[in-house]
Amino acid sequence: MDWKILAIITPIFFVSYQALSKLLPKDISVFLVNAYASFIGMIIMFLLHIFFSANKSFSLPTKYIPLALSIGALISIGNFFIIKAYSLGAPQSTFSAMFYSLLIVYGLFVGVFIWQEKLSVMQILGAAFSMLGIFLMVYFKK
Repeated sequence: MDWKILAIITPIFFVSYQALSKLLPKDISVFLVNAYASFIGMIIMFLLHIFFSANKSFSLPTKYIPLALSIGALISIGNFFIIKAYSLGAPQSTFSAMFYSLLIVYGLFVGVFIWQEKLSVMQILGAAFSMLGIFLMVYFKK
């Protein structure tokens, strides 16, 4: 499967979980929701590992454990902020537009400055349009 197909399909899952997050009442702890979500995510990832990995072992080389724990912490904190934004009344359309536009901008920044990737003119133009879109949404919000 081509990675570009996954890049198109994957946001559907994130938008869906963000939409479901809007259904949570304000009196439910976002920490508890995140704990449940992370637990289910852990089970699903273990199952995906069993079904799709050639190596079925659950052991991880010791030198990669801090990296794996850091990734898990960042995912949990990111999910907490998304759920918290919705519990504070963030509109789905505005939040998602800002979130995904900034994901592009931040991803380009990390790619260029940390991984030394080269940007094409189209990527620069896309980032500029994303930033312009964010500005217009914030400036003209109702």
